[in-house]
Amino acid sequence: MKVFLYNFRSKNMLRYVSIIILSIYGCSTPPQNSLDVDGLTQKLVLERNIPGISITILKEGKMVYSKGFGYSDIDKKTLVDPSKTKFRVGSVSKTFAASAVAKLYENGRLDLDKSIYEYVPEFPRKKWDFSTRQMAGHLSGIRHYKINEMSIDKNYSSVYDALEVFSSDALLHEPGTKYHYSTHAWTLLSLVVERTSEDQFLSYMNKNIFNFLGMTNTQADLNNEMISDRVTFYQYTTLKNVKKAPSVNNSWKWAGGGFLSTTEDVAKFIYAHSKPGFLNENTIRLLMTSQLTKDGKETNYGLGWRIRPGRDGDVLLGHTGGSVGGTTYAFWNKNTDIILVIAANIGSAKFGDLPLDIFDLYR
Repeated sequence: MKVFLYNFRSKNMLRYVSIIILSIYGCSTPPQNSLDVDGLTQKLVLERNIPGISITILKEGKMVYSKGFGYSDIDKKTLVDPSKTKFRVGSVSKTFAASAVAKLYENGRLDLDKSIYEYVPEFPRKKWDFSTRQMAGHLSGIRHYKINEMSIDKNYSSVYDALEVFSSDALLHEPGTKYHYSTHAWTLLSLVVERTSEDQFLSYMNKNIFNFLGMTNTQADLNNEMISDRVTFYQYTTLKNVKKAPSVNNSWKWAGGGFLSTTEDVAKFIYAHSKPGFLNENTIRLLMTSQLTKDGKETNYGLGWRIRPGRDGDVLLGHTGGSVGGTTYAFWNKNTDIILVIAANIGSAKFGDLPLDIFDLYR
């Protein structure tokens, strides 16, 4: 594995450190598009003061680029390695959880359009009924975060207990009439997974999604465990200054934003959904086709998958993730069959045009 060092002035530490790149190319000369990605990423790291970042690219299922830049821990100078450095992937977790829903749907154990109360009858009754399909597409009317909820540091021993964060609140609108993004809806959805699978949510995810797909470096962000290669989480005080992020406990939102993963594992996951095999063709289409509001407007969101326009008519399918100490971008360009995953160990990182520029370089 070839190592590149790029020295720069670290504005927040007031001393010289290095951007370290771990490359998949060994001692051979990398192709020009890889060198271009190196340059674009180095520029972004400098401009945005990002402690560590990992990028993995697949083209037609083949890994063509996978590199780490900077540090997973600044103080320890631990390098970012895309094959093993675990980042908080935030809402990319919804895409993971959607596969659990999909498997149960394929197996005939989960009806996407049945009332939520068929599966969780003890959930407090609301003004309107709603379904799993609506929860998975942000059409249920369940609210998103209130101020400071992302900073929750309480441990919840079960998905059911975690419902207390939002279960007493009224729906924001009649289900199906409006798109309103909601991480809380995915906590309730994960309880539907438990009830229909007759297994605990994390256990089901590990056995039927992560282990099955060989995602050996993907797991829940458990606070009570020493997790190897987990990054140190950072946050901005200003663009020029970063500090360690405060401790949070994500046990209240495993399905909506609670998993750790590497960029290589996330790329592997997306590839498994780019063609029939792990799921059948109709199920993949279901996940990645925009839902509609009752008045026929597209939401650009399927079941756990975003649908975004790229350049030159490209269609991008995947998800972004923002968390305390983490920012993630994970999309498949359906037109060019390129998968791109970017992860950083700082919250509110801005990747700017980097993702679209990378898609262009590998077109």
